[in-house]
Amino acid sequence: VSGLAKAGVEVVGYEKRNETGPSSVGSRYQNASWRAYDVAAKLLDEEAYEELVRYRQRFNVQYEDGTSGVVASDRVQIILGNAIQHSLASAQRYGATLKFGVDNVTGAVEDSDIVALFAGAHTAELFPEIKPEMNIMTWEELQSDCIMWLCIKESEKEDFFCVRGGEIGAEHWHYTIESARNTLDDIVRVRNCLQSQYDNAVSKTNDEAEKEKLNAAFQMQLSQLDKVETAIKEGRTPGGRFDYVFTNAPSNFHNLSKRDQDAKDGSIVLDGGYNVEVKIATNTKFTAKPVLNKFKTSLVVCGGDACVPPNPQAAYGATLAVETADLLCHLSVGFGHVNSILENMKRMSDYVDDEWVQEMIHIKNLLSEHYNARTRAENYFQFVQTLICNLYSLPPLR
Repeated sequence: VSGLAKAGVEVVGYEKRNETGPSSVGSRYQNASWRAYDVAAKLLDEEAYEELVRYRQRFNVQYEDGTSGVVASDRVQIILGNAIQHSLASAQRYGATLKFGVDNVTGAVEDSDIVALFAGAHTAELFPEIKPEMNIMTWEELQSDCIMWLCIKESEKEDFFCVRGGEIGAEHWHYTIESARNTLDDIVRVRNCLQSQYDNAVSKTNDEAEKEKLNAAFQMQLSQLDKVETAIKEGRTPGGRFDYVFTNAPSNFHNLSKRDQDAKDGSIVLDGGYNVEVKIATNTKFTAKPVLNKFKTSLVVCGGDACVPPNPQAAYGATLAVETADLLCHLSVGFGHVNSILENMKRMSDYVDDEWVQEMIHIKNLLSEHYNARTRAENYFQFVQTLICNLYSLPPLR
């Protein structure tokens, strides 16, 4: 949305979740190792972009002469909720209209040239009209169960810090992104997620003993967050920083023991799991009449997680979404130019050969074909990464 508004496109963004608070659009605490910041520079204003590249990964290097230095890599660590909030703020500064808490998107959307669905992995279920058009291929036997946990603790680091790490080896591998931050908003975000996670778990059980167990774990995690937040506010850590350590791993005994080891110092504040599906949509632009009538538009496109389910272990999900957003901006600007030319041709119809008009319509159709071809290529790259990660995570076939 920010990139479209920056390019001068009249755009309205619709979001089912609220703008702020628990379970809001910016509540995602998961982080990503991300190298698409060159694309983000084209989509965001300077203020938002500077926030995104603030946590570039750095490595301490010891040289042979005894001196040391810090080397920056070409990757940036982002917390998804933080990146979303800064991107939305950039869109608003460019004049985009953002509507939150919209339950019925199809009912809210007004007549437009393009409707773009970046609605996550369940897009096909949310909008059944496009499901057959997406032509989704899936391999259920290759699903992988994974675990993730987030540790937050007082930092001893003297400067901003970001690094990737983990263990390699089939099944036993894990992927960790660690950073030293001073953003209290991230602690608020984690606390909101923890509260939502706890409320959801309690609502699913009638067992009082289980509820007590859940409450004990919740209070311990909440206490850790409060402890770190107090230390930061009282200046008891260098630069008011805290360590934010996020880990993903295939779910098995070996990796569960790693999580249990991290839990010994009480620093785990969020703990959960997810299932990685192997799916890919083979089409990303839709012109079937039922779809167009549903959204009151001349073209519907989708992208990002809607086409390939997110896989934190493949480390390409955020990049896929941003690359596709950039392609959408090019498509929209191209549509705008061609539409302007067609309107002028219509006004001067007495002097314009109909073949010229048909040629411009053909060019307009090629723009959407180009979007479809490029997004399918990006989707395939993410799909292959997901497939390899899942095959690497599953036990040997017997």
